[in-house]
Parts: sequence; C-alpha cells; structure tokens
Amino acid sequence: MHPRVPWSVRTAIEEKRVFSKSLITTAIAGGLIITATPALASDSGLYGTADPTFDGVYRQSLSILALTATDQKVPASATRWLKNQQCADGGFMAYRADTGAACQAPDAVNFAGQDTNSTALAVAALQTTGNSKSARKAGRWLTKHQGSDGGWAYYPSEGATSDTNSTALVYGALSLLKQSPGVKFLRSVQLGCDAKKAERGAMAFDASFPQANDNSTSQAAWMLGGGLGLPAPVKIGTSVPKVQCKSGKAKAVRNSALAYLNQRLIDERGGLPYGGGYPGTDYAGGAAATLALANAGVGKKAVRRGTSFLDDNAKTWVRANGDDSPGSLAMLMLVADATGENPREFGGMNLPKRLAKSQVR
Repeated sequence: MHPRVPWSVRTAIEEKRVFSKSLITTAIAGGLIITATPALASDSGLYGTADPTFDGVYRQSLSILALTATDQKVPASATRWLKNQQCADGGFMAYRADTGAACQAPDAVNFAGQDTNSTALAVAALQTTGNSKSARKAGRWLTKHQGSDGGWAYYPSEGATSDTNSTALVYGALSLLKQSPGVKFLRSVQLGCDAKKAERGAMAFDASFPQANDNSTSQAAWMLGGGLGLPAPVKIGTSVPKVQCKSGKAKAVRNSALAYLNQRLIDERGGLPYGGGYPGTDYAGGAAATLALANAGVGKKAVRRGTSFLDDNAKTWVRANGDDSPGSLAMLMLVADATGENPREFGGMNLPKRLAKSQVR
C-alpha cells in the first residue's frame, strides 16, 4: 500500500470494492495479490464474515460505537472478541488470528504489526462499553508512539511519516480519555489563506504531499468535534464557520475544516471523491464530513446533501462486495443518529438488524 493512501481507501475492505491497505484483489503497492480467507470459527462475536486480517479490530470497534450511539445493546461476545485482540503492551494489530502469540511491532515498511488506527478505534469502543482499564492501557500505547512532529503514523515505527488521518483518530481517542494531544501537526498540514480560496481550510494527507484531501479533512473535522465520544445529536442550523487562518487553536482548525467541507458537500452534491486523486466515490469520507458538520450543528444544507446522498446510495456501499459490510453499516448508523434519521429505515434498510446478522456466531 502506498503510504499516502487516505483512510477510507486504506480501510476499503469494508466496501470490498477498491484498492486498500486491507484485503483487495490487487493491492496498490506493486500489484500484490492477496488471497481472501473468511473469518475463523474462533472469531465468535466478530462483526462481518469476510477476511478480518486487515480490518478486524477497526470494523469491530466501529460497529460497537454505532450500536452504542443508536442505543442498541452491545453483545458481550462483541466486546469479548475485541478485548481478546489487545496486545500485552496495550496496542492493537488489525487482527490476531492467534491471540496466544506475541504481537508484531509496528512495521511501516511492510504495513504490518500494531497500528494507531486499530488502537484508536479500540480505545473508543472499550471506553464507551465500560472497559476503561483496557482503554487506558491502549491510550498509553498511543501516547508512547507519538512522532516528534506532534502527529502519528499509521504504523509508528522508525522513519514512518505522520499522517492526518491517523493523527485525527488518535486525537479523538485520547480526547475521550480526557487527554490533550494537541493540534500542532493537524494545523501544520492545513491549507491557509495563501492557498486557493476553494481549498482554504482543507488538510493534506501528510506534510510531504501538500494538496487538499477531502478524506483527511473529513476525518480530522469529525475527530476534532469529539466524534469518537459519540456526541449527542444537536439541532443543525444554517450557519457555517469561517476559515480562520491565523489561529492554531483546536477550535479554529476545526472551524476552518468545517468551512471547507460545507462547500465541498454542496458542490459535489453529497458524494465526495477519494482524496489523493483516486477514482471512485468516497462514501466513508462523505459520511465523516456529514458527521463533522452535523455534530457541530452547522451547515444544514450541506448535511442534507450528504445525508441524502448516503441514503440514496446506502445499499451500493453496504453491498459493494455482495456481503454486508459492518463498517459501512456502522458509519450509516452514526450518520442517521447525528442527523435525526431513523437507523431502522435508512437507505431502505434496517441498519442495526443487518449489522446484528453479520456477527459471527
């Protein structure tokens, strides 16, 4: 996988439709062929029967968060599966087929081992289900692996490059643990008033690739607004924040990103393209952008565009590979909750029911 592949592409195993760091037919990096394998029989409690090798913890955590947000009961088997995946030092790999074996250290060269994205999502899922001891242990692992630039890399090993998506997720996780990770890195990759007017407030994927990336911006704005803390739904007004180029405070960084995303959702009629110039529609990125604005209670027109687009294309996203994607279902549940829609009647689907049916028994 190319290190600049944005979050939603990297986690596209949830869609089973486009190249990603996760399971795909042909990977971006060198045309690597990866063979799909189903979830193991020992994976009782895991959401989704598709190969969990590259996204098991991520999709499990997202599913647990969605259930919590929509006031659904989280099965004990779901949290048990997640807790069993935790490494001895607190971190998480994307998936451990053998939970009795030692975890692999982060390896940015081979995109393997413990990673910040899986760990950050696990922190949130554990914390919201009352497993605070395990969550704090994972949080300490994240803190230990912060880069000197204030950011986090996906696989935080020596020489790894901090990226916006990973940093945003860690920010959301540590904030949930009442820690203040700071926004130094996120501010450093945000396009300011010297950029083209239409790109001001957007964020680049990393410091070496200073181009507006919708997906990175969406994830950052969502996390800066306490996304992993599952903020209670608020009334969404028509006001829109303005780009604030001269402040490095978290609120200013968030408002600038929201201003950019508001216009992007309107211009793209709710269907954002992939960041980094990759072809296709970035459903996950659009969902994150919609959530960011809805949680902030701003950009009513843009939120309606995003919600309507997701409602119209929900089945396409969820069933992209023939089997229901738990990650897609979870994101749609979060959007429905934040925007006042009924998750049992979204996109012509009962989202919680379909998520429950995807669980390995």
